[in-house]
Amino acid sequence: MAQVLDILQDALQYLGVQDPDAALSPEDEKSGIRQLNMMMRRWEADGLSMGWVTAVEGTDTLTAPPECEEAIGYNLALRLQARYGISPARLEYVASKAREGYNTLLRDQEVATPLVARTDLPTPESWNITPWRQGWDY
Repeated sequence: MAQVLDILQDALQYLGVQDPDAALSPEDEKSGIRQLNMMMRRWEADGLSMGWVTAVEGTDTLTAPPECEEAIGYNLALRLQARYGISPARLEYVASKAREGYNTLLRDQEVATPLVARTDLPTPESWNITPWRQGWDY
C-alpha cells in the first residue's frame, strides 16, 4: 500500500514542481496532508466512500484502494496548484486528468452500489383510504 507521502509527491510531480529524487519540504508535506484530508473528507461526505482515515503524517498508509491513487493524486494536484506558478497548459492537462479520474471513481462507485428501483412502495391506490371516509376536511 502507498503512503500519503507517495501521493503528495505524485501530485507535485504532476504539477512539475517536485523532483522525483528530492524530499518534500516540511511546508509542502504539511500543506499537502491538510489538503488531502479536506478533499477526501469532502468526497466521503458526497457519497464517494473509500474508507478514508484522516492522515496525520506523510508516513501514514493511504487508506484508499490502490486503483484510486492516480485520481487522488491528480485531484490533489489541482488543490495544491495555487501555491505554485503553474503554466496554463500544464494546469489544463492536470485538470483533465483529475476530471477523468474522479469520473472513473464515480462510475466505479455506481457499479459497486447501483441504485435499485423500489416498486413495492405504498401508493395512494394501495392505501384503500379516501379522504371523505375518514372525515378529512378539505
